[in-house]
Amino acid sequence: MTPVFRNIQALEQEVARQSIRLSSDIITVSFGVLMNLYKNKELIIQPEYQRLYRWTNSQKTALIESILLSIPIPPIFVAEDEEGIWELMDGLPILATVFSFFGELNIDVSKLDTPLDAENNDLSDEDLIFNTNKWELEAGGLLKGLKGFNIDTLPQKYKLLLKRGVCRVEILRSENNTNIKYELFKRLNSLGMSLNPQEVRTIFYRNADSAVMSLVSELSQHPIFKKLTNLSAQQKRARYDQELILRFVAFLNKIEPMDDNTEHYLNHFVEKSIHQIDFPSMYYKKSFNDTLQLLDSLNDGTLFKNQNNAFESMMVGLAQNIEKYKNNSDLLRQKIQCFKNDVLFKQSVGVKNRLQRANQIFSDLNL
Repeated sequence: MTPVFRNIQALEQEVARQSIRLSSDIITVSFGVLMNLYKNKELIIQPEYQRLYRWTNSQKTALIESILLSIPIPPIFVAEDEEGIWELMDGLPILATVFSFFGELNIDVSKLDTPLDAENNDLSDEDLIFNTNKWELEAGGLLKGLKGFNIDTLPQKYKLLLKRGVCRVEILRSENNTNIKYELFKRLNSLGMSLNPQEVRTIFYRNADSAVMSLVSELSQHPIFKKLTNLSAQQKRARYDQELILRFVAFLNKIEPMDDNTEHYLNHFVEKSIHQIDFPSMYYKKSFNDTLQLLDSLNDGTLFKNQNNAFESMMVGLAQNIEKYKNNSDLLRQKIQCFKNDVLFKQSVGVKNRLQRANQIFSDLNL
């Protein structure tokens, strides 16, 4: 058997094996059916994990106009569980707009801390229309006569046209394997959903009893953490704050098995914690709090300013050697300055090497 033939045979076996583990279907469903599924709790929407519903009234009107004129709209993605229940993974703006127009949306998306659409970054909150059931249409780009109508005043034939309007639904199915489901969702994300890895984790593990994700969410509200990092509103909406904390928790005392793929390492850490009955939340919480308290005592608001990778490296390095600095703020100031100026740290490539160098700096008082 030639090497090429063996490679082809191995590839065919791998394709067959992975195809069995996951699948997806594409179907066309009317908005009337989708609303009924939603009202019957057969379609679950959890907008706190969805990317965005900060649409202007003109954007929402444009969607209604498109449905009335049979203009194609983007698909929505749902995950189907073992009972056949659909959970919305992507497409909140579309469904929330239609459901709220009909007065059927029973969630308050106005309270969500969700990222702005890229084209809306310059809009203030006053310019944005949130969840209002039975909201009023504006003049459309093509149908100027829509202005002033809501679901109660819209002619019956157009109400029916909206209900019978169709939406493409992509259904994600897989065996009961969290890693496979995560990979499937991530692939779909990379093909069009503009979510970063932390947002994917937040969405994907939302229903899992994940102690680490709960911890990360809690610690992201720590007042000292907020003060020292001073993240922008956009960074917070993209959950960069939670990414920083997850990295601290995952890297603390666990850098040896790390490879160059940090995303895989973090995903594995979260996945492992789900099945860990005695996940040490209090240990991580105390270490995080003690380290922040020590840094805050320096009254230095520039600790992480213009310092790439400084947060995880400084926090982990100091946390691992915190006893040396608890009663010596002058030494800590000197060591942090040493850390910021360290040439080897700046030249370090990869998370593992940076963390190891940070640990060396904070552990060796002679450096």
